[in-house]
Amino acid sequence: MKHFLYLVLSFFIVGCSKNIPKKNYQYYCTLFNNKTAFELTNNSGDSRVLVSPFYQGRILTSSYNNIEGLSNGWINENALTDTTKSIGGEERLWIGPLGSQFSFYFQQIQPLHDDNWKVPATIDAEPYKVIYKSNSNVELYKTMQLTNYIGTTFNIEINRNISILSKENIQKNLNIEVDNSTKFVAFETKHTLKNIDTVTWKKHTGLAGLWSAGMYPGDDSVVIIPLKNNGTKHNVLTYLAPIDSTRFIVKNNTALFKTDGQYRSKIGIPPQFAPAVYGCYSKLNNKLTIIQYKKETDSLYSNSQVSIQDTPYKGEAIPIYNNGADFFELESNAPLKVLKPNETTTHWQRVYHFNASKNTLNKLSKKLLGFDLNSAKF
Repeated sequence: MKHFLYLVLSFFIVGCSKNIPKKNYQYYCTLFNNKTAFELTNNSGDSRVLVSPFYQGRILTSSYNNIEGLSNGWINENALTDTTKSIGGEERLWIGPLGSQFSFYFQQIQPLHDDNWKVPATIDAEPYKVIYKSNSNVELYKTMQLTNYIGTTFNIEINRNISILSKENIQKNLNIEVDNSTKFVAFETKHTLKNIDTVTWKKHTGLAGLWSAGMYPGDDSVVIIPLKNNGTKHNVLTYLAPIDSTRFIVKNNTALFKTDGQYRSKIGIPPQFAPAVYGCYSKLNNKLTIIQYKKETDSLYSNSQVSIQDTPYKGEAIPIYNNGADFFELESNAPLKVLKPNETTTHWQRVYHFNASKNTLNKLSKKLLGFDLNSAKF
């Protein structure tokens, strides 16, 4: 069976060389050259995505300006020599819940407190197996055993499919026209989570769900989330440190969250107020990032509150995290599912980066987010 086929990676990255400016895409391309990382390319090589099965099948980073372009993802280089640290990367798959007594991220460490956060090695330190690869697509596979805070054990099978998207894909998915002056890179990750236990998962002992997240260098970026159903600031969940109006506001039912990587804070958009598309704008880099994900009508979502909860399934479809150490995260949650043995749940997320003039980006923002970028400031 293809799920048990393991292709030993011997790929290397074409075009990488030494003595290049630090922190551009080529720098990281070279850095991971011997770490079983490889590229997916499109748009005559101008659009590039760097993938590493060794680092949990992550998309490490991407570029919309060929090999010498800006590195979009945030990489923690300390993790190359310290395996207790996470490598970061522009897109990863974790398994929710994050918070509550059903969390997988505290591993029965008493008490349930933020100081006892510990990501399971099977999620954050073990490689995926490659079962298919082409120049534009890779399919990966992994099994996991996870135990939540109250002691329920889950046996899980994961399939992860990564594709770099063409201009035609982008225009069709978003119903837009991308002009010839706009630089772009976009990718899609599709996931299937399967219950390979012999018992049905139950709400009162905990559920499991798919969680896509990407890490980006903190700069002048502002996350833009048009709230559904006349959502207000009161409807947005907030976590960690207090967040004042210098970092988080809601204007005309649009949430704006400052993501400079300098103040540890987090917001969550509950599913009834969450759009299927949201954005992130950097004036400094003339870049508009659009996140599109599989939006479902289910009501069971995890939240980010680190506590024993009476309502652990009242959570968010869109979590946004601003770290205090130079990065922020753009994320999407799938709903948690009651799965019988061999049943599956799926989730997909698409990330689009556009680099263009302010006027061009503003047109895209107005169409996709209903938002004028001139208002994207604090």
